[in-house]
Amino acid sequence: MSGIPPRDVRDVRVLLGMDRPAAKVLTALFCLSFTVAALANLDGVQHVWPIVLAAVLVTAAAVVIIAVPGDPLPMAYTLALAALGPVACALVLWQLPVPGWTLDSAWQIRAVTAVLVYMSVRGRAPYAFAGAALMVLTSGAWSDATGQGWGTGIRLASINLAPVLMSVFFAFSIRPVGPAVFRLREQESERAADEAMTQAVLRERDSQLTRLDLLARPLLERSATGDEFGDRCREECGLLEERLRDTLRAPVLASDEGVSRAVESARKRGARVILLDDGGLRDGPEALVSQLHSALIDALHEIEGGTLTARVLPAGRATAATILSENGARVGRVELGHDGRVHTEVRHGGMREIVPQR
Repeated sequence: MSGIPPRDVRDVRVLLGMDRPAAKVLTALFCLSFTVAALANLDGVQHVWPIVLAAVLVTAAAVVIIAVPGDPLPMAYTLALAALGPVACALVLWQLPVPGWTLDSAWQIRAVTAVLVYMSVRGRAPYAFAGAALMVLTSGAWSDATGQGWGTGIRLASINLAPVLMSVFFAFSIRPVGPAVFRLREQESERAADEAMTQAVLRERDSQLTRLDLLARPLLERSATGDEFGDRCREECGLLEERLRDTLRAPVLASDEGVSRAVESARKRGARVILLDDGGLRDGPEALVSQLHSALIDALHEIEGGTLTARVLPAGRATAATILSENGARVGRVELGHDGRVHTEVRHGGMREIVPQR
């Protein structure tokens, strides 16, 4: 099986394409852009490390937006992202030279706004708006504390409220459509699965009809002409009847042409062959089914008379299949495990022989 986890089709990230490689590339470019902006506007700052820390925090927030599953976004991450705005503003703004700062040096406002927009899309619109409002208040507090007046900081940050408000509108108007989209996707997947199953059934039916036509048509045509059946023809009819019965009672065994030929050959030699299939290997590994066919063919080639019974056991049993052969005082038993190991035991009169496992 593949080690890739299955996609949760009810995760809004899937609906918006956030789980795709292109989204990861765009996120990396986004983080690179504001990091370059931060490092390009260090002239006159008091300390560099708070600005670097702010860039790291915004990068982590961007990763959370596209990587953390769940719809809506889990509350712990929601609270952390809502606090990102005021924290990033406090880290960056108080390091800027006053006067001398520029709009480019306040890069964190635009970067945090982008994070809050996608946080709103992920079902946390009220918290995104609260984070944006706290960012505006923090900016105003900085401008007032540095003698620029509240208005300067508020104007600096409030212009970025528009994208957040748009995302809030999107969240409350478009997101309710999401469940309907998810249901349609699930119905489409179910319909495709039903169609595939129907096609498989039809192919199997056609295969069975073709096989039946090849096997039974010659005898049916001969019967329709009114010819009398001799002993050999009656024998062929009996063999055909048993083969058709095998296809119904043991499809996993009788579907292999090599097994069918070996069964017919054993029956012609006078052996009684019974094939049974209780469904344990219906969806089993091909290698295990092939190994069972090989073991059964070997047992059929060895038997000269008596009775051979091959049975595929039901699912959940420790043994996958058994082959029991009886010919006079000789009784042989072959067991095939789900791990592919074969255990063979032969009894002849009072003597018992166990063939080593292979």
